[in-house]
Amino acid sequence: MRQIGLFLIFLIAPLSIPKTAAQEIDSLKIFENITDIEKLIRQRQVQEAPPPQVVPGTVTPLPQLQDTSKYNPAIRVTVPLDYLYTRKENGTLQLPDNLFFTTSLEGLTFLDTIFYNPLFLPMIFTGKMLPSDLNFYPKKERNIYRGLLISPDKTFAPKLMHSAFVDSVRRDFYKSYPDRVKLSVFDLEGLPSSSKDTEVLETFNPFKELISTETSYSLNAPQVEKTEIRRRYWVYNGDHSFQLSQSYFSPNWHKGGTSNFTFVNTHVLRMNYRKEKVRFNNTFEWRLSVFTAPDDTIRKYRIGDDLIRYYGDFGLDAFAKKWSYSTNLDVRSQLFNNYPTNSNEIRSAFLAPLYVNGGVGLKYNLDKRFEKVRHRRVRLDLHLAPLSFNFRYIGNEKVSVTRYGIEEGKKHTMDLGSTVTANLIYDFNRYITWNSRLKYFTSYEKVEAEFENTLNMALTNAFSTRFFLNLRFDDSVPPDPKFKYLQITQLLSFGLNYKW
Repeated sequence: MRQIGLFLIFLIAPLSIPKTAAQEIDSLKIFENITDIEKLIRQRQVQEAPPPQVVPGTVTPLPQLQDTSKYNPAIRVTVPLDYLYTRKENGTLQLPDNLFFTTSLEGLTFLDTIFYNPLFLPMIFTGKMLPSDLNFYPKKERNIYRGLLISPDKTFAPKLMHSAFVDSVRRDFYKSYPDRVKLSVFDLEGLPSSSKDTEVLETFNPFKELISTETSYSLNAPQVEKTEIRRRYWVYNGDHSFQLSQSYFSPNWHKGGTSNFTFVNTHVLRMNYRKEKVRFNNTFEWRLSVFTAPDDTIRKYRIGDDLIRYYGDFGLDAFAKKWSYSTNLDVRSQLFNNYPTNSNEIRSAFLAPLYVNGGVGLKYNLDKRFEKVRHRRVRLDLHLAPLSFNFRYIGNEKVSVTRYGIEEGKKHTMDLGSTVTANLIYDFNRYITWNSRLKYFTSYEKVEAEFENTLNMALTNAFSTRFFLNLRFDDSVPPDPKFKYLQITQLLSFGLNYKW
């Protein structure tokens, strides 16, 4: 009897358990079963296989569940998840909203997938561990709805927030369950490669036939010869001018006067070298003025201003940006003979006189452009030579040496002292320029100074008016009864002007 009672208890006990308790199945296991892709594929293969033949004496196996991916309302397949969640009309399960939070996903393996939510795709490590909005600066508070014309709910904002949430969940899973991530994009093989530009143009260009021509032209860039740009250490520039002036006096002019015609030409060539801290500047100048002499009975024309000059300085950058240690050399003479009126006595000639001045000291360079006035610019070179020499030489025996401060019977003289030289170029604007040069030498017993000023007023790019004034002081020569030791020359002319 005792054995019969135990048998009845085990037989009736399953029937007496409530139906709801029997249906309480571990949700995690149900999720793994319903998302087991391999299992679903095997079920489909079983369904598509021909029905097995019934052999007498054998047991026919039970039919497997159908694939729910192709849902037919007429054929409803019941799975264990149907007891926990509702199903939509298209056959997909409607999961509760709280399932999308990270706390409800604890314990899931993500070995398989479902097809409607990226959260349940296979967990593949992509290497993207840093958030896309990573910023090391504090975020600025701003109104995200400022300037919007439509509600964010009607834009892609909810989709973008959901995508950011999915990325955050995946990163949290990488960090919390690294041992459960079995796949990586670096280990996958057979991934489709990106198409080339030519394939995309050939495949997806709908206007190919519209823009086709009978003659094809290559769109490849032509071959261009490469040119190596090198730095220039030598800089060349020059000024050239040809000036004319004319004056006329009638025979009965109350003050009298002599009509004449004057031709003046000036040429200045500059060659400057600059490399790192080394500076080497060279200036060549030639001035010549010729005018008619109606009152001269010996010659029809006379030489006015005749000058050939070389000025150079060599320096190294010093303690400041605009200062440099420098040594300079100034050499001056003339080309043609010069005669007084109605006389054959030579007053000056080539190398008679010859002036040579040189010294060692400091040089200051300034080059400034004005921002408020266009084309206004000032350039200044100031050379201070506390140790310098001044040499004079008369190379023609017919020229009087005493006229140039040399003792009778000698051909040269040299004085030691100090020299200050300043060269200024001031551009008032694009058309008016003032060039000035000052040289002051003293042997602490006598002084020789020159102050040259040239004002160029351009009417056009080629024509200009030029005013020249030269003041010279030399107390080593015999004084003039009227001007003493001061010498003056002045010229106003009009003509061509060219710069390069």
